[in-house]
Amino acid sequence: MGAQIGFTKSRAAALSTIPAIVTLLTLWWLISSGKWNLFGIWTLDSTIGWNTGFGDLAFITATADCFRLGEVNLDACDPYGRPYTPYGLIPGTFLSWFGLGLQHTGVLGSLLAVIWVLLVFWLTYRVLKNWESSKFELVAALITITLFSVSPTVMLAVERGSLDILVATFAAIGLIGFTTSSALKQAGSTVLLFISVILKYFAIGVFVPFFAPRKWSMIATLGAAATTVFMLLNLENLRTASEIARTDALSTSRIMFSNTTGLVTLLVEDPLAFNPPESQLLNTTLISLISIALFGVIAVALTILLRSLTHSADRNFIPQESWLLIVGGTFSLTLPYFLGASNDYRLLILLLPLSGLLIWIKHLPKRNLRITLWTMVAATTITALTGAAMIPNENGFILPKFFLILGDAALAIILAFGVALFVHAWLPSKKVSA
Repeated sequence: MGAQIGFTKSRAAALSTIPAIVTLLTLWWLISSGKWNLFGIWTLDSTIGWNTGFGDLAFITATADCFRLGEVNLDACDPYGRPYTPYGLIPGTFLSWFGLGLQHTGVLGSLLAVIWVLLVFWLTYRVLKNWESSKFELVAALITITLFSVSPTVMLAVERGSLDILVATFAAIGLIGFTTSSALKQAGSTVLLFISVILKYFAIGVFVPFFAPRKWSMIATLGAAATTVFMLLNLENLRTASEIARTDALSTSRIMFSNTTGLVTLLVEDPLAFNPPESQLLNTTLISLISIALFGVIAVALTILLRSLTHSADRNFIPQESWLLIVGGTFSLTLPYFLGASNDYRLLILLLPLSGLLIWIKHLPKRNLRITLWTMVAATTITALTGAAMIPNENGFILPKFFLILGDAALAIILAFGVALFVHAWLPSKKVSA
């Protein structure tokens, strides 16, 4: 695997600036120029006088203006004329308290981009700190993080000013906070995980890592319970958000991801279609059952693979930090993956399991898992690179169907790996012959 290398904190920090600087320069240029469509990003016309309008954030800042002015008809708040969605309730209220509104959208959207850059730097540093693997793997790690950080999936999130950037940030900090034994820090981390869920309900999966043998946490369980109560109290809002987003409608991979988008993309002939044409009747139930079965086969196969590569002495074969990031990150997406179609920018949360995989690789004493883990790294990166880049625009950009389906397959593999890792933790230890 090449020469082993050791890393000081200063050297790790210096190298961690590489993906961060590339990401900062790329996003700064795109925000200032507005040329997102060069990468196939379907943009919204700016309503704030900037070349980038941060369309989803503009809905929230406009809602904040409505709250401050006492506007009752919230459907009239969005500058794009979209119906009101409950996702704007809490952040809109928060912004209104500080007197922030639509006129601040550009600054707030740029701040979200900076937060993403800082998250990239921080997670890269955690990957590189005390790096024990080869120089070749180090270069590969830097390349994959950089590609992910400027992928079309991330571009779409920044262009829309998506709060999913905050969800990923709070989730990452909250999960890693449990690597300490300090009850106070764990309590603060639980609060961050709770905030990530109230910002976007789908992130409830961040609490899954704490419900496995030897991984249980009383503080996290209390946080999960509080989050569940919050979800139940806001069940109607959850249904409304789902209905407005039309998550139950079949979609191709050109705008969404779910367990069915890969099969729908395969069946729909029109390479530019966002949805199946009205003339093509698809059996939603059958497609769902087939996709669930395929996912189950992948998850079982990966569980068997993990089982074959470990034994009873390997109960703690995965670093705690990797466990938290991989399981928490993948399960945050597994729930919406099966509930219905979600916007591709949500896939930026895969930066968490990507970082967890690389941290695991750098500490891996054995070689038998390395190929498997690097395969998962590749799947995660492919998912980000093929997400959101498929939308046609006036430049004639279009990603071929093969790559769309490849991206869907890669997403299924990395999510199934998270499930397999969780299941593996529950399986009884194997006996090892003397």
